Amino acid sequence: MNQSAVSLTKTKTEYLNFLKKFRSLQLSTIGKNGRPESSYAPFVVDQNNQFYIYISALARHTKNLLHDSRAGIMFIEPEEQAENIFARKRLTFDCDAEIVERESQDWMRIMSLFDDFAGELMQTLRMLADFQLIRLKPNSGLFVKGFGKAYEISGEKMDQLSHVKPRK
Repeated sequence: MNQSAVSLTKTKTEYLNFLKKFRSLQLSTIGKNGRPESSYAPFVVDQNNQFYIYISALARHTKNLLHDSRAGIMFIEPEEQAENIFARKRLTFDCDAEIVERESQDWMRIMSLFDDFAGELMQTLRMLADFQLIRLKPNSGLFVKGFGKAYEISGEKMDQLSHVKPRK
């Protein structure tokens, strides 16, 4: 394995470990007026690196996703942990959202992950009819470790990284 491949393998491990530090994601959706709106939601991720959020239909971000399925998600290093405020470590994904049908096999499998994640609270939330399980399926991603250290993420399971080289 050459030096570049070793570096990418190390960066992939770093990206996956960075993601494991988070229990919620920052969510960008498109409002009915076409303007971006920001929010957050607790999430779980499956073996294919697809993200799932369980959110109320009363929330604006849910209404937005039902109207326009395009979404952006971000995970960002806390300011107090950053070496440089201008180069915080971050991970972003461009996603398409879709509702997971209640009581389907996928719904049961993912809700089991939420049970492990949130415990008894999920028993209450499951009973709320306005809550929707939304799959956020990434189309592409970007992992930024600092200045000059940006990596595009691609592939069916978001497991292929390539270093973003500055344009000359």
